[in-house]
Amino acid sequence: VCDRGAVKTVGAHGIVLGNDGLKMSKSKGNYPDVNEVFDRDGSDAMRWFLMSSPILRGGNLIVTEQGIRDGVRQAILPIWNAYTFLQLYSSEDAQSAADSTEGRDRSLPAKTHDMVEAVTEALDDTRIADACDEIRRFADTLTNWYVRRSRDRFWEGQEAHPEAFNTLYTVLEVLSRAVAPLLPYVSEVIWRGLTGGRSVHLTDYPRAQELPADADLGSAMDATRAVCSSASSIR
Repeated sequence: VCDRGAVKTVGAHGIVLGNDGLKMSKSKGNYPDVNEVFDRDGSDAMRWFLMSSPILRGGNLIVTEQGIRDGVRQAILPIWNAYTFLQLYSSEDAQSAADSTEGRDRSLPAKTHDMVEAVTEALDDTRIADACDEIRRFADTLTNWYVRRSRDRFWEGQEAHPEAFNTLYTVLEVLSRAVAPLLPYVSEVIWRGLTGGRSVHLTDYPRAQELPADADLGSAMDATRAVCSSASSIR
């Protein structure tokens, strides 16, 4: 008699619905043309749309072109824009971040540590949509906080502020490895562009221990962001 369960993990998903709210059907044609989506937004956009959707939490999913584009806007574009921003202003190859006394340069790696830890835990537990949520929140922190608040340093150049360039390089390198299972093509282009390596899919998945942990600093940054956001909303 077997003293173990028949399975270790059971996954369930909802129903994929067409843009008319009915069950998706080839005969009805109630779904976006996949080839058009691939040509316009890329296959990573469709992959992200499905993996970040309620369907992986047991809910139903209505497939719309707008929904796919929202995923591009919320996750793919912020990550890509941070990468192209670094490439635009760097005058030489950036390096792994060294110790910096600048609060922004210390808080971003700390938030990256938390992101890697949370994404790894979610993926290990097959909570794919939760992993996508973590990546989306981190992408917002990366672009709308760190890059935006550090633009003056990037404009002044790499020689004047190497710590900013090295911090962004380090975080993007780790991020590209973290999102590789979720955005395989975008992460490949970014990682190879940063490192010159053969493939992100042949390297190790990041470990949170690679980055400094600082819960107090991360909380302080979140509080500062909340204050700035509130001030902007009433200005």
